[in-house]
Amino acid sequence: MIRPPIRIRLLLPAVLSLALPIAASAQGADTTKQSLPGVQITASKPTPAAGELTATDLARFDGVGLLEAINTIPGVFMQTRTPFGGARITLRGYYPSTSGNSPNSNGLGYQVFLNGIPITDATGTTVLDDVDYSTLGKVEVIKGPNSSRYGSFIGGTVNLMTAQPPAGDVFSQQLLSGTDGLLRTNTSYSHATDGSNFMINYGHQGYNGFRPNDFSGKEYLRVSGDFKATGNQNISTYFSYNRSNDGLSGEIDTTDFYNRRAVSDANYLANNSHIAVTSYFAGVADRIQISNSLSNQSSVFGSGRVEDQPFAHGLTDVNQVNFGARSAFDWNGMWGSVPVTGSFGGMIQQSNLTSNGVFITPAPPYPERPSDSQNYAVNGSIFTEWTFTLPDQWLLGVGASLNTADFATRNMLKSSQVFDTTATINKAFSGVFLPRASLQKSFGNDWSLYATYSTGFAPPLLSQIISNNGAVDTSLKPEHATQYELGIQGSWFDHRLSSQLTWFDLDNTDKLVSQTVSSVTSTINAGEQKNQGFEFTTSWLAVNDKSMALSMLRPWISYTYTDAKYVSFFSDANNTAATVNFSGNQVARVPKTMYSIGLDAATNIGFYFNSTYQYVDKVPVTFDNSTWMKSYSLLDAKIGYKTMFGGHYTLDAFVGGTNLGGSTYYNAIFVGPNYKGLAQGPDGGTGDGYILPAPYAAQYYMNLKLSYKF
Repeated sequence: MIRPPIRIRLLLPAVLSLALPIAASAQGADTTKQSLPGVQITASKPTPAAGELTATDLARFDGVGLLEAINTIPGVFMQTRTPFGGARITLRGYYPSTSGNSPNSNGLGYQVFLNGIPITDATGTTVLDDVDYSTLGKVEVIKGPNSSRYGSFIGGTVNLMTAQPPAGDVFSQQLLSGTDGLLRTNTSYSHATDGSNFMINYGHQGYNGFRPNDFSGKEYLRVSGDFKATGNQNISTYFSYNRSNDGLSGEIDTTDFYNRRAVSDANYLANNSHIAVTSYFAGVADRIQISNSLSNQSSVFGSGRVEDQPFAHGLTDVNQVNFGARSAFDWNGMWGSVPVTGSFGGMIQQSNLTSNGVFITPAPPYPERPSDSQNYAVNGSIFTEWTFTLPDQWLLGVGASLNTADFATRNMLKSSQVFDTTATINKAFSGVFLPRASLQKSFGNDWSLYATYSTGFAPPLLSQIISNNGAVDTSLKPEHATQYELGIQGSWFDHRLSSQLTWFDLDNTDKLVSQTVSSVTSTINAGEQKNQGFEFTTSWLAVNDKSMALSMLRPWISYTYTDAKYVSFFSDANNTAATVNFSGNQVARVPKTMYSIGLDAATNIGFYFNSTYQYVDKVPVTFDNSTWMKSYSLLDAKIGYKTMFGGHYTLDAFVGGTNLGGSTYYNAIFVGPNYKGLAQGPDGGTGDGYILPAPYAAQYYMNLKLSYKF
């Protein structure tokens, strides 16, 4: 058993003494919201702008996935390795360099929480294959290191929250079917009163795919409840058990892709490639109102995951356990004559994982697995944020976090092909202090100007510290970033027109870069990246009258421009004739322009309609910008009918389609230094392609949900 170093063992009781809260929002904080369909702008102090999706926004699409909905938030670009797995989210063009020894699929450089439970493990990796998006009721996206309370990761934070059950006792059954064998069922029972609620939901999902070995099968069981313990104390519980198995069809090249061939990589097929995940998530939170001004929310949480992943040229098995605690005291009162809200707390998390795997060519049968590694990672943060309400409608926000990260690995090889040692090697990062500040000026109740300054970091992944020959580099430093943000937001014409315009500058230094020298792939701090751009969203509530036949009509627009450039970025740190300089090039996989245009409509007899058009600009897939993917556009639409009848029943039925124009587009792309040196390059590396195609034809679905209220 590998134990954390003394420094982390001393940090744990310090955090636990804060009473272990999981909450993120300050009790009693002054919060205003401007509701924009597709993009909910939360003008919460002291974070002026955070993208938010409500249940209405999530319901605009089929509800099975998150990608279509979250990509309507400006500055957000979610992609998936398979139609329902391998998700990664890029926020304002930031992601760690992904070449060589670094992953190209799972999420990196940001954090994800589900009902306050970290999905992101202590190594910094986010796996979303086993998250049931169909049960979500709200999604909040903090772009960049714009909140100290979440540890100030460079990419930002995504908070997923399940829907609250309706009042009373309700039994619901949902059935959704679609193209390529898509089948989804949800069976749920909920009980809710003023003081408590309870919900249990079982979901089953299947999909045959449009390419060979493109299948998906998922099962979800969730039990959650909120209970009032006393007049000033509430306890929340959450537990889920999940099973996911997604086939891996592999990457293809541009010839097959743009000729719209539904083919798979032969190496993936030969190895029956897939990623099977069995997991659980559990958490208990206690919220108590200590006084009129002071409250505390405390939680402990844990999760576990078992992964089995045969891929094109090898296999990996991972057994992982994560556990931790979070605590925050929230205060709402006066400092002299100045109203003040504030929060102080901390979080600590540990991940223990055992990995067995091999990467060899050719395809199976494989010899005895030559690797067996035991690893752990611990990260912790202590944070504080304060908002001061000054005269003349000025708001001043200040905050900071102190962050630590530690890794240890013990490799026990069954072969002496590379090395053979059972020694434990530790890597500990000293406390990183990350301040932030914001200033907001309101003009009446209609509009405001704001500016923010924030700093962030991203420690190396465990896979980046360990080279492909098993050596551990203890000299690596975390990536650092500084973000500047200016914006204007407001609502006019009796709050029917809501708009926001934001300019941002995210400067990333000490960037982790993968290099290969004499067949040894390792990671170094050798890069600098600058992401600048602006984000705009507007919504017009043209009709809002339940007495009219057309009771609601609301067009909306979401636009993002991102100029992401490598300031200093090289193929290696050797400074030889073979070293390639990528400086000045556009960052791979980050489109300069993305926008969504939508229309929501409803009638007073229960019919409703949603339509979204999305455009994604061309992107380079190589660091030298020699190879590009073409731009594409997607048209989605959905029409439904919702009604209550018989005094107890609610019926919600809808039909819809995605990619109605039949565009040729991708689920995700792999990137690399050049065409022959792509992480999975068609003319180099393992000989695989680099494009993960989405279905070439329109995909249709229909849904029927019937609820009975006792």
